[in-house]
Amino acid sequence: MEDVNEIVRSWEQINKRIRLKHRKIAQKYGFSFEQFHLLIELDHHDEMTFSSDSLPPTIGNIADFTGNAPHTISERVKRLEKKGMILKIRDEQDHRICRVMLSKEGQKMISEIKNEAGNIFLNNALSKMDEESLENLLNGLKELDKNLDSLI
Repeated sequence: MEDVNEIVRSWEQINKRIRLKHRKIAQKYGFSFEQFHLLIELDHHDEMTFSSDSLPPTIGNIADFTGNAPHTISERVKRLEKKGMILKIRDEQDHRICRVMLSKEGQKMISEIKNEAGNIFLNNALSKMDEESLENLLNGLKELDKNLDSLI
């Protein structure tokens, strides 16, 4: 049981370091941490299980998925729209509904940020590990993912 507690503590510490790195990068690009995460969510909107269609999400969809209030998401969307990162599009079937998606500029920006935040940061950390440690980590993460999936 002590190993499990130590794993949880280590996991929390790793997540904290990654969040701090994301916060610094978001600030570097002129975004709040919350705006940064909204851009990430929109970049991965296909992973958000809204519906069987591939339409961009609504503000309500994003709020439900992220656990935020719709007005909170709406404010973030407005600010990112002003920066040219997001487009709001009226739904063709129901003009009361607005769909939200990344603009071309937003797609370019999030690609740069993700490269810096994830690829460079994590790759540098992982490249310092030996092959056996990497293999053990990969196998352990795969097993954890499988176990978490079975609990959902």
